[in-house]
Amino acid sequence: MSFNTDKQTLDDLNIFSRSGQDSIYQLFNKTYTRGGAQLLEELFKSPLSDQQAINDRVAILRFFQHHPTAFPLQGNRFEEAEKYLANTDPRSRLSSQGFSMADFKTAGQSVIALVEILQGLKAFALKLQPQLHGNPYAEHLHQMLELLESPILGAILQETNTAKLPSGKIVEYDNILRFEQRSLMERLLGHIYDLDVYLSVAGVAKARNYCFATAHSGEQQKLHIENLIHPLLKNPVGNSLELSPERHLVFLTGANMAGKSTFMKSLSIAVYLAHLGFPIAADAMEFSVCDGMYTTINLPDNLTIGASHFYAEVLRVKKVAKALGSGQRLFVVFDELFRGTNVKDAYEGTISILEAFAQQAQSLFVISTHIMEAGAVLRERCNTIMFRYLPTTMQDGVPHYTYRLTDGITDDRHGMIIINNEKIIDLINEPKANKKIDRFQADKQTVEDLNLQGKFKQQSIFSLFNQLQTQGGERLLEQMFAQPLHHAAEINARSAIFAFFQQQNKVFPVIRSQIESVQDYLAGGAGASLVRVSLGILHKKVKQTLFHSAELLQLQAGQSVTIEVLQAFRDFFDSLASQPKQDSYRDQITEASNILHHKLLEPVLHASPDAGNFMQLIRNDYIIRHALIKELERLMELIFELDVYMGVARVAATQGFHYAQALPADAMLLTLEGFRHPTLSQGIRNNIQLNRERNMLFLTGANMAGKSTFMKSIGIAVYLAHMGFPVAAERMNFSVKDGLFSSINVSDNLNLGYSHFYAEVLRTKAVAQAVHEAMDLCVLFDELFKGTNVKDAYDATLAVCEAFSRHRNSFFVVSTHIIEVGTALAGYGDNIQFSFLPTIMKEGIPTYPYRLEDGITKDRQGMIIIENEQIVATISGSHTTNESR
Repeated sequence: MSFNTDKQTLDDLNIFSRSGQDSIYQLFNKTYTRGGAQLLEELFKSPLSDQQAINDRVAILRFFQHHPTAFPLQGNRFEEAEKYLANTDPRSRLSSQGFSMADFKTAGQSVIALVEILQGLKAFALKLQPQLHGNPYAEHLHQMLELLESPILGAILQETNTAKLPSGKIVEYDNILRFEQRSLMERLLGHIYDLDVYLSVAGVAKARNYCFATAHSGEQQKLHIENLIHPLLKNPVGNSLELSPERHLVFLTGANMAGKSTFMKSLSIAVYLAHLGFPIAADAMEFSVCDGMYTTINLPDNLTIGASHFYAEVLRVKKVAKALGSGQRLFVVFDELFRGTNVKDAYEGTISILEAFAQQAQSLFVISTHIMEAGAVLRERCNTIMFRYLPTTMQDGVPHYTYRLTDGITDDRHGMIIINNEKIIDLINEPKANKKIDRFQADKQTVEDLNLQGKFKQQSIFSLFNQLQTQGGERLLEQMFAQPLHHAAEINARSAIFAFFQQQNKVFPVIRSQIESVQDYLAGGAGASLVRVSLGILHKKVKQTLFHSAELLQLQAGQSVTIEVLQAFRDFFDSLASQPKQDSYRDQITEASNILHHKLLEPVLHASPDAGNFMQLIRNDYIIRHALIKELERLMELIFELDVYMGVARVAATQGFHYAQALPADAMLLTLEGFRHPTLSQGIRNNIQLNRERNMLFLTGANMAGKSTFMKSIGIAVYLAHMGFPVAAERMNFSVKDGLFSSINVSDNLNLGYSHFYAEVLRTKAVAQAVHEAMDLCVLFDELFKGTNVKDAYDATLAVCEAFSRHRNSFFVVSTHIIEVGTALAGYGDNIQFSFLPTIMKEGIPTYPYRLEDGITKDRQGMIIIENEQIVATISGSHTTNESR
């Protein structure tokens, strides 16, 4: 039976590299061969669920840990041999009847390398064999020696002077190794890769003093681990934990930055590695084999399937519930369960789900939360839950963290202290008098939140507009997406060009392959003289006659296509010049027409095609690729621009997008009428208006009511408008901003020691710093400070919103589930708008109109969603007889 896990878990634990961070795979990958590295990756993707298989692998790795052994084969020679063996083309087979000296030299070196590798491998195996009595690797080594002792390899292994192998033997051995005994060689390579992996992993265990876990039957789930640390952290603090059927669920609490996420990742990585049979960063570990593991630590929303952050959490719990219901024995981790909803629903949902988990003694659970109040209820109701927390001590008003697990439930709440220590409110309240901003700014977090860029990224805004015909156009489109405009006149000028082509409704005059042929043809141009061009083409003619070279035919074909393309664009630009209302694009039309009607080019484009006229071929080549090469390179740039203008205009027409009107910064206005998310063609349209007198929108709504989608729609519209692109709105007027910042899917950062809450704090600080620099911004905060406890989230949201709202040159849209903040903010001034996205109950089922209404929501349907998904029933229906109450 396979071990079940998923991509979310692999990403949470950083098993493979994510966003440039170090990974667990990289930690263990000290292999010498490409095949070894690939095998190690496959092992990491395939944990074991069989007790004997795990313990056998542990025995092998432990042997090599205690008997340090260098990899017996030279890495560079082996890589050479790998490439050589990979070439199975029969045409490359050496023959005694003749071969090229270059081919023979290369193959000869590879054959010699492979002979030496096989000899070294056999010597290593014979030396190692006596030490392996009773070890599972003895069977592996026996199989390797059986292959090496194959009679067909006898002569090869007995060679004593490999440096001077005669050509006849090289031909013979090449035939044996690459063709006749290919299957044997592939099996030997497999043993070499196994050995490479074992030595690599054992070497890491030795160097880092890691231990190996002992696997037990999964009949009764147990876990014992001593002095566990995270393998990627410097100066980590160790912790110990013991779980059993009597205490199989950990209810984990602690203040922000106390180390909850790090501990949960450390424990999860240890469990994952233990199921690989790999060493772990601990002093000792014993565990019962599981059928799978699922973690939920950095869970984003999913607009593609219409899932809010809360609903994504619900679906995640449901996935675990189904696995439990099918009888699987799991290791399950949830970090801050239901943080994406309001306090009441999070409280009720946490109690409901954990009560159900507590009855599943065949599985192990670690659940962290900021809803400490749920702990008191669960302590009374469930006797299979252990309560642990990571404490915080205050020293001179500064929180310090022990990172040591302690019995009980925390009372620590230091979120506002962290915010004050970061001086966020001070930064907001003390802007500089002058600003130095020369471009529109949107950072990586914003680009990812709004899914703006990425040619191959699912549902990206770039891919929506990338309906282009040229690679050069695509590159230009990428540049436009990376560099929004910063001046109203530039923005409106670009929008006017798009609008002009939308009105024209013309078809791009050529296809992609024709443009690629022109680029290939022009790439050979260098501004040479007519004499030199003539000699070059004459040389191609001679090669065609004597050697059947295709170079001249390729030149003729490239020239022919280029002339066709130039003729097509000459006619196209001529037709544009005759159109009314082409003022916005007049300069480009004039420049392109001047090139296409150049006195040297006119005869080329007007001459009748005559492929057999050799002098005409020379004359045309000289004019196009040499005399006018700079002009035609500029023309290609204009063609790429044309491709973008026409492609974007076509998207605007088919999607029903409109063009925004850009205003100077001091107009301080954002009006959006009938706007929606651009990738949701059936999306519900809404209206908003922000100005200097009403510059903050305080947004509330139940889970799945559409808050995140609404905010993303605003952010995307603002970004596209600053590019001069059409927006998914019926009308938009906006004053130009210095930048756009969003905080929607912010994750923790273990490499930098950031908890989810601290990542939110630093994100808020980045915006505060921009405000401090006197930037005029558009800012989107989705569920501000959801990574902390209720009191700190309330205090911090109130303080930050109140401070930001005083900056009347910026727009702020803030959503939250802490609706009590809205009541408090109402007393701070009249520049805050309060709106919500409602929920309507129909026969006990919540439905969502997605239309903005004035006021603050009172909707709380989180538990209804959980109940409608039948999660508790699914868990309770699993194969268990244990009672926990």
